[in-house]
Amino acid sequence: MKVLLVTIFLIPYVGGVWKYMQQVKQGLEADGHEVDMIGDGIDGFYVYGGGEHRKVLKSHFRPMLQHKLNPASASPITSDPWVRDAEVERLTLELSLSYLGLEQYDIIHAQDVLAASAVSRVKPAQTPLVTSIHASVALTIRDVLQADPKYADPLNSLVWKYYKTIEYIGGNASDHVLLASRWLRDVMVQQFDIPGNGISLIPYAMDIPAFEHRLNAEHRLQRPTDRKVLISTSRLSPEKGVHVLIEALGQLHKQRQDWECWLVGDGDKRPEYEQLVHKLGIQSSVHFWGTREDVPSLLTLADIFVMPSMMETLSYSVMEAQLAGLPIVSSDAGGLKEAVRHEDNGLLFPAGDAGKLAESLALLLADETYRNRLGKRARKWALVHRDLETMIKRLLQVYRRELKRKQA
Repeated sequence: MKVLLVTIFLIPYVGGVWKYMQQVKQGLEADGHEVDMIGDGIDGFYVYGGGEHRKVLKSHFRPMLQHKLNPASASPITSDPWVRDAEVERLTLELSLSYLGLEQYDIIHAQDVLAASAVSRVKPAQTPLVTSIHASVALTIRDVLQADPKYADPLNSLVWKYYKTIEYIGGNASDHVLLASRWLRDVMVQQFDIPGNGISLIPYAMDIPAFEHRLNAEHRLQRPTDRKVLISTSRLSPEKGVHVLIEALGQLHKQRQDWECWLVGDGDKRPEYEQLVHKLGIQSSVHFWGTREDVPSLLTLADIFVMPSMMETLSYSVMEAQLAGLPIVSSDAGGLKEAVRHEDNGLLFPAGDAGKLAESLALLLADETYRNRLGKRARKWALVHRDLETMIKRLLQVYRRELKRKQA
């Protein structure tokens, strides 16, 4: 079987979509299948596979699209620059896929609704389109709009209506939709009218032996001898809730100073978060390590993992921390509560509640026995539920079922 994994988003990238694509490619190839991946490379869409990297330059198509999708055109969709740019990008992907030719693939597996909507218009009719929705693009955009004072009425804006429509089109144009959490399934069915009988729940997984090998890799950081280490690994962006974590650390610092926090990751909000750390007077206890390749080995130096996200489907970062045997303090956002069970393999706090987060951290810092027990249970749970081979078997069942339907 020859499979195409395609996303409109940037790859390679440190985020969950890229990790998922890599895991799927690895698992399918280990089972004897051939896999290509297509994603954004800023100047073009890149194809990874077959021992070579190819690209289709966006400059081939963008001048034509920008000429057609201009404010003077008849379509009202071009009146908002944000929407116009999104449409240019989506149609550029569509034209790039047409140029590359999709007839060579048995299955096309999109990784977002924008890619799915593009693929659905140019793929051969007999080729199944399976789409993994890793997060609601529309709800993410909604939150951004609500935080932007330029949008007095976000839910009546063209931007919101566009992305809500794309969510619906991408899901309904797919032969089957894959989701990683029950929470996201409810969102897709109730808010975006995706048929529930066309959805399969397949949680994310990892190559556990390979990850455990990385746990033992060399690193240059050293843990302090007189402090416990809290660690959080995520993009420095509002939806990841890092600002909530920093506020909680400010409160925790007033109670006890026997800890330091490592923030691993980067993003546009880093300068703002660094300013907040200085404002709270905790700069000696909070370290920004940026994007790193040695995250697994850093987890072995930590005592507590923190996931403060405001919206999350099912986090790879939490999965990695569980396999490293760390107790998790996580928000209850989205699908996180399906992986972190309160007071069993971690602690949950209400998303956005810095006070409750500070209380949970203080509790674990004060009780080493409880901390170790939660960490052991987290690892045991992940070993049972996050095996890559099981995920690939379930994925292949979906592929083969959709192929059979198309052939019938």
